Order: sequence, then C-alpha cells, then structure tokens
Amino acid sequence: MKKNTNKDIVNAIIDRIPGNIKPVVYLMDSLDINKDSAYRRIKGSIPFTFSELAKLSVDLSFSLDNIIKNDGKAACTNAEVKFDLSSSEDLIVERLDVYYHLKKAYLKDIQEYNSIVLLNRYHIFFILKYDSLFKFYYYSWIYQMSDLPIHFSFSELKIPERVTVIRKKLISIVFEYSNSDFILDPDFFLNLIRDIQYYYKRGLISTDELASFKDELYDLIAHLEPIFRTGRNAAGSNTYSYLSSISIDTNIVQMSYKDTITTMIWYNPIYPAFEYEAHENIIYRKWLESLKKFSVLITKSNYGLTANFIKKQQALLDNLENYCDKYESDGPHIEF
Repeated sequence: MKKNTNKDIVNAIIDRIPGNIKPVVYLMDSLDINKDSAYRRIKGSIPFTFSELAKLSVDLSFSLDNIIKNDGKAACTNAEVKFDLSSSEDLIVERLDVYYHLKKAYLKDIQEYNSIVLLNRYHIFFILKYDSLFKFYYYSWIYQMSDLPIHFSFSELKIPERVTVIRKKLISIVFEYSNSDFILDPDFFLNLIRDIQYYYKRGLISTDELASFKDELYDLIAHLEPIFRTGRNAAGSNTYSYLSSISIDTNIVQMSYKDTITTMIWYNPIYPAFEYEAHENIIYRKWLESLKKFSVLITKSNYGLTANFIKKQQALLDNLENYCDKYESDGPHIEF
C-alpha cells in the first residue's frame, strides 16, 4: 500500500470519528485491538485490513467507494491480496468476520434494517447451529482449497478454535431482528445433498456421519416450515419467502441500513465478494426485486405449494444414501 494512499484513508477515518473521542480509543473499542495496534494504524506503519475497513465504513456511516478511490482502491485490493495468499483457514475466518461485523453494525437500529436474500443452495446462516453441517461446510472448503491427502476423511478434520469463535459470534446475531425477503431456488436443498453424497460415495463420510447429517437436515426443514407458514422468524421479525420458477445462479445477500447498502455475492458457499459501490448496489437491488415477478409468495399463502416444496425436500433426505438420479432430469421443480 502506498504511503500517501494509506495516509488518505487514515485521515478520512479520523475525520469521521466523533470529536469527543480520541481516535486511538475509538479504534481500540471498535476493532477490538490493543493500544499499540491502534496507534500503528493511525501512524500508517500497518494498514487497515479489509475486515476493519468494512466495519468502520458502517460504524462511521461512510461508503467505501467514497473513501477508497483511485489509489485507495489499489490499497483495498492490496489488503485483500494479503488474505488471498494466506491459508484456507485464514480466508474463511476473514470473510466470516467481515460478515459478522457488517451484520452487527447494520442491526444498530432494527427499524432501519432490512435484507433481501437470493438462494440457489444452502447458506451458512441456515447451518450455523448444526454441528455436523457446519463441520461439513468447513470440511468441503478445506478439502477443496488445501493440499490435503486425497483420502482425508471428514472424521479426521479438527475445527480450529478461531473458526469456532467466529461461528459462535455469528450465531449470536445472524437471525437477530432480521427483516428479510427470501427468494429460493426450488432445488436449493438438492445442491447440498449432492455435495454430501459425493464425499459419502468416496468413503470420506461414514454411515453414522451421514445419519447425523440427515437428522440435522430434517430438523432444519422442521425449523423452516413455520417460518414459511407464519412469516415470522425466531426473533419475531418479518420473513417473507418466495419460490422461484426460474433457476437462480448464485447466493446473494443484500443488507440495507438507512442509506447504506452492502451486497454479498456468494459465488461459492464459503467466500463471498463484497460490493459497496452505491450505483452497483442500486442495480443489484432492482434486479433482486425483479425476480419476484418470476416467483410465488409462500409466506402466509399457498399452503399447497409450501407443503409440496417441503415434501420434496424430505423425499430427498429419505434417499440421502443414494444418488437421486430422477432429480437429474426433471428435478423437484414447481409446477404452475
């Protein structure tokens, strides 16, 4: 990161810190770092990480596309490259930490918060509370991204403590006061089942472990059913669900808080790309809303369609041990 670029970023952040609070103290409290680390960031001897910039942009109500321009964009890119060169464990911890801080900051005023969620497959906020499914979420990422032995099994994986810590932090806020619209691909469970079956057929997941996945997925479906039916989640917030009649390409979560919008594009289940630029987010919002034209609202309505959707997910779980060939051709699609 160029010295003058880092200085511009530091100055922009300090300008937005309330005048009655010392910048070092603010950064210590906001970023949960010690005094020396805060002082070194202000002096420019070490740069802010991507996660820290994301959190500060929400806490201090500024847009990253305004603070990071020209050379500043290169600075942010350089910060991300540092993580791209790190281990697979570092990558998942960093991205989930950004997600946690953004979600927490956006929930400061629940009346001003809402989100729209597009899902073509399972998402981390569905499986956070389930030990086996979360471990599989981490295992599939590590297995793909790390140089592990080809026969490295699910049972051999030990989840690092810092991954457990960020998981607990996310559990504490992920469903908290989340007024959301969900647009679901009718096959979004099938993609997870295919992933599990791949490792099971290769002998990397045992029969007992598969049974544990099955139990947790049945529980997840039982958890989703009243949300589909009533439109209220466990925190009592409004949650409207739609089933799409067209295929959804990827998972997208867009969070809005007052005039600030952040879009997370989950090209894979683990590592999202973050979009902060205002113009791009407006386009994403318009596109996400437009998908409702091709979807059917199942919240507080269309009980027959909801029951059919849930029944098909349960049928997939009933046959989790076997590859579901019949879904390859005609899938559990919605008939209109």
